[in-house]
Formats: sequence, C-alpha cells, structure tokens
Amino acid sequence: MATVDASLQKVQRILANAFDNVMLAKDGFAIERGSTRVNIEVKEWGKGPQGDPSSIVRIWAPLVRDLPATPEFYRWAATEGQKYLFGTVTVVDNEDGTSCFVAFDHTLLADYLDPEELVQAVVAVAVTADDVDDTVHDKFGGKRYTDQDAPA
Repeated sequence: MATVDASLQKVQRILANAFDNVMLAKDGFAIERGSTRVNIEVKEWGKGPQGDPSSIVRIWAPLVRDLPATPEFYRWAATEGQKYLFGTVTVVDNEDGTSCFVAFDHTLLADYLDPEELVQAVVAVAVTADDVDDTVHDKFGGKRYTDQDAPA
C-alpha cells in the first residue's frame, strides 16, 4: 500500500522519464499531446485491509465545457460514452443545471503501478480523448478545451 506522497513521487519519476513536456499542475501533473491536455492526479483511496493507506492515479483529459445538458447527450454519454475499451466518458453538471463539463478518464491503482502501464494509460487517454472530443463537439456542441471565450 502507498501513501499519496509516495505515489506522487513515483508517478513524477515515471512521467519525467517517459515524456519531455511534463508540467506541474494544481492537483498533480499535465502533459499536452497535440490538442489534448492529459491531467494525472494522485488521490487517496482509503485504507487497505491492514489499515495501510492506499491511493489511485486518475488520468483524465477535458473534452468539452459548457455543453448543453440535453437528454440526447446524457443518453449518448451513458451508452456510447461507456463503450471504449480503455477509459470512460465522465459528465459533471455545471451549477446552472443547463450545461455540463465532459472529460475522458481512466483510473489506475497506485499501489501496484507499473511504469509501462502508466505511460500507456496516458497515451491511450490522450489518443482516445482527441477522437472523442470531436464526436461530442460535432454532435452536441459546447466549447472545446482549447476554445477561447468570446470577449465580454
């Protein structure tokens, strides 16, 4: 079992050895691959059977923000958005209740993290998110992560 700090250090070493553009982010690390930004966060995951701390690594990429919250989109997210072999579409409702934020994510157990597993997960999330953001944006609207807000 591993603490968040121990897992964070391990993740940092793995990412620094595998990627040239690792950025320090608020909750972990970020890597930009093409038009996709992959966030890598280490979070506490409770205690193991012997009471030891346990942690997870969440790997996610933003797809679309300010997406209209329609029944058609939620139906797509609950069905088509869950059919990927690696990762899943996650929807977070905005406070206004009329729009949402959409991400693609995958989670690994940090306690048994293999360097190749982490690197492949980051690449898989980046590649898949790059395809899924096109699908979501083209079919349902919203703003891409890279879209600039219109001046006020």
